[in-house]
Amino acid sequence: MLPMALYLLWPAQAAQQANMNGPILYGITSGGALYKVDVMNCTACPIATIPGVIATDVLVLPNGDILIQGSITARYSLPNITPIWSESNTVYEGSVLAPNGTIYLTRSFPTFGLATYDPATNTITYIGDWPAGMQIDEFFYQNGVLYGFGVQSGSDLVVEINTTNPELSTVVTTSINHDSGGTTNNGYTTANAGPNYILEQYNVNTNTFEFLCDLDDVILGSNGFSGLSDLPAGVSEAPCLCSTFAGTVNTTTFNVCVPGSVTVPYNSDATLDGNDILRYILFSDPADTLGSIIVQSSSATIAFNPATMQTGVPYYLATLAGDDLGGNVDLNDPCLDISNTAAQVIWRERPAVVFSVANPNVCVGGCLEVQATLTGEAPFTLNGNLLSGGNAVGTFAQTFAGNTGQFTVCVPPGVNPGALVVQPTALTDANCTCQ
Repeated sequence: MLPMALYLLWPAQAAQQANMNGPILYGITSGGALYKVDVMNCTACPIATIPGVIATDVLVLPNGDILIQGSITARYSLPNITPIWSESNTVYEGSVLAPNGTIYLTRSFPTFGLATYDPATNTITYIGDWPAGMQIDEFFYQNGVLYGFGVQSGSDLVVEINTTNPELSTVVTTSINHDSGGTTNNGYTTANAGPNYILEQYNVNTNTFEFLCDLDDVILGSNGFSGLSDLPAGVSEAPCLCSTFAGTVNTTTFNVCVPGSVTVPYNSDATLDGNDILRYILFSDPADTLGSIIVQSSSATIAFNPATMQTGVPYYLATLAGDDLGGNVDLNDPCLDISNTAAQVIWRERPAVVFSVANPNVCVGGCLEVQATLTGEAPFTLNGNLLSGGNAVGTFAQTFAGNTGQFTVCVPPGVNPGALVVQPTALTDANCTCQ
């Protein structure tokens, strides 16, 4: 009996979320595209696009709302992309959430200085100006101290912020490369005088940047992140806005004779973003698809490999889509997608037969009983020739309900004495034909 077709379903979004296992940051581009970044996996995915803003920074508030600064200062409650509060008369460039819950903003119009924002009342309170000629673009806390990246008299600098009297803020170093980009707590930054796709971590004690990630392949259609934010403790991650779709696969069951190949019955209906690839996979465990992948191929045709596959064992065929990682799909891509259905394939051994006779001596015109021992899956159909001197002097065709059986062959009159050969020419079992 042939195995029945198997329908397999995967909770794709749950699998994606399980991949996110590092510090989570939110990054925003100047055009308002908001991304979620997993620092440990060096992956990012879009979570929203805020229309009509030129963004310089983003801050995730303690309740999960986001506060964007730039052409306007506005608050959003995702997934709603209409602001629930905004301020457009004063320009703020950066923000940070302090360990004690205070939210600081850096102002750039009408004067350069420090302010606080109260999310309970949507009230901004101005504290005071920076020292003369100083402008602070971004904040970050490190070792419990608030710092800012900024500029003064044309020099890039790092400043220790005096939150009581901003005019008393002090320059830590001017020996730094600093460009427009995002910065948040623990020194995560995209603002190191280079592509804003590059995520680094700044150490204020050593005045050094450690390279972490190049997100160029996932931050599309922009100049990179202009702002960064931490995800406060207790705030759930926003889901990825993923367009990646691996397409569909027909739930066919294949029985393939070794060393044959099988073609994934893919319906050519995938949707890929600019950095995605589609791969055809063979896996062994429907309960652990990603963990049991045996083959990840750019070709829909997958051949039997005795080093990694066994006969008589069910395997499963599906499509996989996600970011390109050295020619394979990156299994840590947060937008990874697997076809919701899969086909099944079982490779089958080719059948074989061994003949034996109790008494191999037979007279011309006589007959003898041949014992057939068969390997494969019954029933069997056997065809063959009786050879004398290399020439066929007779044929036979037999069917067997099991793996052993007897049949009779007779030596026709006129055959010269000598060796006779009982030769199989074709053998078919329930799955395969051997010729």
